[in-house]
Amino acid sequence: MRYLPKLQQLQTFQAVLLHGSIRNAAKALGQSQPGVTRSLQELEQILGISLMTRGNAGVVLTDVGRLFNSRIELVLNELDRALDEIEHYNLSTSGPVTIGLSLSPILTIFPGAIKRFKLENKKSCVTNFEGNVSELLPDLRSGKLDFIICAHTPLDYLSGLTQESLINTHYFIYARKGHPLANCTSLAELQEADWFLPVTKMGYNDQLEQLLFKHNNQKNRSIMRGTGVAAMQMMINSDYLTIATGEMVNNNPLMHNFCIIPVKETLPEANFSLIYSSERPLTLAAKKLMNEFRLESQHYDWS
Repeated sequence: MRYLPKLQQLQTFQAVLLHGSIRNAAKALGQSQPGVTRSLQELEQILGISLMTRGNAGVVLTDVGRLFNSRIELVLNELDRALDEIEHYNLSTSGPVTIGLSLSPILTIFPGAIKRFKLENKKSCVTNFEGNVSELLPDLRSGKLDFIICAHTPLDYLSGLTQESLINTHYFIYARKGHPLANCTSLAELQEADWFLPVTKMGYNDQLEQLLFKHNNQKNRSIMRGTGVAAMQMMINSDYLTIATGEMVNNNPLMHNFCIIPVKETLPEANFSLIYSSERPLTLAAKKLMNEFRLESQHYDWS
């Protein structure tokens, strides 16, 4: 029978990665440097292989270390959730929920869903991380996030995950009011425009870019990528164009600065989905919050 690593050894391993060095990890854990070093050596001895290399610049994972870390991160996150759930069950309260949302759900269904959830779960702490699907998926897989709501994702990226359609709305091309291209009626007229687009090219974002630049991509002066908030600033101050749902703009305090460019082409639909693990159980609090998002997406005024 093989020996399993001790929990303390795994936590020490993660602390060294988080803080970048044995010295910093020892300080954070309240331990001595020799004690942290010994714990790592014992872990590597149990596994029979080196997990990290140590140098003046800190620690670097070996190939096996990266593989090991991806599994251990999930184990420790799940253990932490299990302890939270038991603690809050014993106290008859609702546990914490950590989620990831892209900008469009944040500006539409997030406030209403949270409001209803907090009516019955006043002591539950909800933490949201904003990002696009390519940023949120790794944290969902590692167990850092309970679920995410983001752009509909191709099945190729969803092994071990369940995707549930939640929002169907429409995209438009936006510019600041008074932009020289504000009255263009075709995409061909926008080929020399500067664009601010989503970071990821997964799914419909790839379709959007193929549609935008099918005439001559080489003429494009500048393409920047980032969040919706940054896009709004670049539109106002640097004359960039962007693509956004109507709700993303209408719910923005800067909406009076923008207008829709009336191109004749039809843009792909904007679909956003609820995505969660199909291989590990959700906490009761996470299930409750998911249901509130489902209800809010049905009752929200998308007109």
